[in-house]
Amino acid sequence: MQKILIVDDESIFREYLRTALDWEAYGFELCAEAKNGIEALEQAELHQPDIALVDITMPFMDGLTLTEHLKERYPATSVVLITGHNEFDYARKALKLGVEDYILKPFSKDELVLTLLKLQKEHEKALE
Repeated sequence: MQKILIVDDESIFREYLRTALDWEAYGFELCAEAKNGIEALEQAELHQPDIALVDITMPFMDGLTLTEHLKERYPATSVVLITGHNEFDYARKALKLGVEDYILKPFSKDELVLTLLKLQKEHEKALE
């Protein structure tokens, strides 16, 4: 089971992600949630997630800053940015930070599943 951390300041969106998929059927476990980057770093330390689904626009610490910290402290954690910002600058900066993927809101469940399954395969290869 791969552990997933959900990071979004909107409780409605966290709830949507929590219930959107039958996570266990795909081999994932939701290990924690956070409503901002500071909380996310605390949760990452406690749970060591394999994948972090991170919103870009949040109070206290945005998703790009959080990504930098996650990549420094937990290089094995894959980061998928989820955002409503359809701006190339964000995507370009995110890719420089080592983000594994980028999903624009609104997105389909299929898009989310395909992204997560791709990362799951990459994590399994890395373990071998």
